Parts: sequence; structure tokens; C-alpha cells
Amino acid sequence: MSSPTVSTRTQDSQPVLFIRRKARASEIAPTLGEVLPRVFAHAQAAGIPFAGPPYARYVTMGRGLMTLEGGMPIAVAARGEGEIEAGELPGGLVATATHVGPYETLQDTHAAIEAWIEAEGHEVAEGGPWEVYVTDPGEVPDPRQWRTEVFWPLRR
Repeated sequence: MSSPTVSTRTQDSQPVLFIRRKARASEIAPTLGEVLPRVFAHAQAAGIPFAGPPYARYVTMGRGLMTLEGGMPIAVAARGEGEIEAGELPGGLVATATHVGPYETLQDTHAAIEAWIEAEGHEVAEGGPWEVYVTDPGEVPDPRQWRTEVFWPLRR
């Protein structure tokens, strides 16, 4: 696999609805498989329009467990309900790269972005990195063709 091209860009903050969970790295896929449909169903039932594909944000990383958010970007700010929270993905400067391939190799793209951030003299900002799942595996069954955008917030 070739190393992804990393670049910076400034983006606007993005309203989102999400569910936050603690999980082991091996539990990311099943955790997202549980929470994303619930967020999707809530937004549809409430008539909240989506503003893009689903995402996962890694709020904290520990030795055993991580705190992650699985959610959907929404077109207008809305309220959460129960365990579904409202928030936003941060605006500002980000380092970003597009991962092409299965989710199991996403850590390679994260590592490439981290190495790039260090080599370029940037500093990571608060909030944690996130992934946007551009390709729907239900529509594109071949994992080698899946596209995931990876974002790391940076300090100015």
C-alpha cells in the first residue's frame, strides 16, 4: 500500500448527532454498527436532514479502552434525545488524507498523518481525530474500493 497524501485545510464546524461509547480497538466496527443506525433512525424520525456520510471520532485513546463517537453530520443544529447527543465536529485547521481500502488498515493512514504532523512541525489540537466513511459498504462490497477521509485537528 502506498502512503496517503496528507494536506491541510481549513474547514467550518459541522453540527452532528452522535452516540458516545467506550470500546476496545477490536470493538470499533461492532460498536459503530450498533450506534450509527440508531442515530440515523432518530434523525429520520425527527425530520433532521443529513449533511454527509457517517463519521467516527476518537475522543480519547487509552491503553485498553477508547472513547469514540459514532454519528451523522446534520444540515442544521438540533437537539439530542436520550443517549443521542448533539454537538459539532470542530472547525479550523485540519490535517487530512483519504484512506482507500478496508477499515482494518485505517490505522496506517492515521500513522501517516501523525508522522506528517510531526515532520511538518504542527501540533494536534483538542477534540480527537475523526473518520468520514465516504463509501457505503452496502453499495460497494469490495473493501479495496472503500474511501474514508481521515481528519486530525491542528493548532494554528
